[in-house]
Amino acid sequence: MLRKARDERGSSAVEVAGARRGGGSLPREGRSARGGGGGGRASAGLLVAVGTGLGNVLAYGFNLVLSRGLGPGGYAELGTLLSVFLIGTVPGLAVQAINARRLAVVAEASPAARGALVRGLRWRGFAVGIGVAALFMALAPAIAALLPSVTVGGVVWTGVSLAANTVFASYLGIAQGTSRFMTMTLLYLAAQGSRLVIGAAAASAQSSPTTVMAVQTAAWAFAAVAGRWLLREVASGAEAGSPAAGPIDAMDMVVAMDTVIAMDTEAGQAGQAGQAGQAGQAGQTRHAGQTTAAATGPVEAAAQRVAEHHLGHSGYLTEVLRATGGLGGILLLTVLDTLLASRYLTDGDLGRYNTGALLARAAFFAPSFVAMLAYPRLARPTERRRALSVALALTGGIGVLGIALAGVGGDPLIGLAFGDKYATPGGFDLGADGWLFTSVGALLALVNLALLDGVARRSHAVSAVVLGGIVLETTVIVGFAHGSAGAIVTAAAASTLATATVSVTVCLTARTAGEVTAVVAEVEDDPQAVGAVAQST
Repeated sequence: MLRKARDERGSSAVEVAGARRGGGSLPREGRSARGGGGGGRASAGLLVAVGTGLGNVLAYGFNLVLSRGLGPGGYAELGTLLSVFLIGTVPGLAVQAINARRLAVVAEASPAARGALVRGLRWRGFAVGIGVAALFMALAPAIAALLPSVTVGGVVWTGVSLAANTVFASYLGIAQGTSRFMTMTLLYLAAQGSRLVIGAAAASAQSSPTTVMAVQTAAWAFAAVAGRWLLREVASGAEAGSPAAGPIDAMDMVVAMDTVIAMDTEAGQAGQAGQAGQAGQAGQTRHAGQTTAAATGPVEAAAQRVAEHHLGHSGYLTEVLRATGGLGGILLLTVLDTLLASRYLTDGDLGRYNTGALLARAAFFAPSFVAMLAYPRLARPTERRRALSVALALTGGIGVLGIALAGVGGDPLIGLAFGDKYATPGGFDLGADGWLFTSVGALLALVNLALLDGVARRSHAVSAVVLGGIVLETTVIVGFAHGSAGAIVTAAAASTLATATVSVTVCLTARTAGEVTAVVAEVEDDPQAVGAVAQST
């Protein structure tokens, strides 16, 4: 039974959803290209999953070549700046999620209406990027004072790089929301691949951390320019049709990609740039929409109304800010110990700690495909219990293997992965504590899965647990467990274990909803139910 929508936006979305599930056959873009709805969804999901996984490997390679090339001393500041950068990707992921949702629900609107909406979303994404850069520039002195290992210049360039990253993420959302999953995957691989090349060159040249943050801006800018060019037909309103999937597939993938966001999340600040420029286009689109509605029927008319609503709607900033609170916690939790360590450790010990954090990220991202495959089933009441049990077992099993590998490998593994400088005696023994870093990432992967299950059930209980975990870890480390690198990572592992235990318990004891709520209505009412590609850093 469909939930009653509270406003025009929701009711229009329900109209579209209800018409699609009716007995009639609807004209769907790209149907012939798919050769079947289920097969198209599966192939699109596999494409994005494989592309995201490969992109995360390239991102990990960026960190790897820099940690090896710069050594513990050089990677001390850079590792902290990259953790700050990871937190700063939140606005871009929010923009991606909201762009994807707004476009996915108007898939039946006319090309002219979608084109006008895309142009408006492009400008809003650009405005958010400028806002992020300005915010980091303003806060740079305070961040540098809070994190003594970084410089004001490094933080400023991190903000500039994040501006380009946010614009790039905006194009990812446009590709995702219009079912252009091949384009979306290519853009992500282009960004991470060019970033790896830049990182290798910077490591070879022994560049400073500030220089690395500055030059990586080119990778995000390159991918953003490529996105504008590849999606030019969508923006012009002249596209012939969706190349890979129909409207339902777009929405399914927008929801399914939520699996990867709880890893890298959302927030931001959007300006009013582009709103005034859309006023004239909105009027033309409204006129075109009335003609289209008369010619093509109620489904297209409903989609047209939703497109017009989004085109002239001023709540973009509100949506971005709401998305921030929903999923930002898990991202902060993944780098919290690293940020706190930068207050208490220096030089080689901090560089080794930041390198150990790469083990945690690897353990966190490794089982991400499990969540991606499980999420659609978690949203179906009749399949949720079994899907949750299998996903927890697989995620936990992968984590246990990673912890065992790090524990048994010790210094030889650290030397092989990051270089002999990290395995030599003196200072923090990364080889002895590598399994602790890996356990932090493996436990956070379980928390992430629990968060996604909560989103599927429309429950915020696990989000509250995550916030509690942040408070717990901060209190323990700042309060007393900061005398050494080993003490900090042990406190992080213990705090994460407590957070994961409570999160998984909440999921296993939660009641499964008795009725299925329309996916489109869910997404319209809850910005957290829309996903973005994980951007591992």
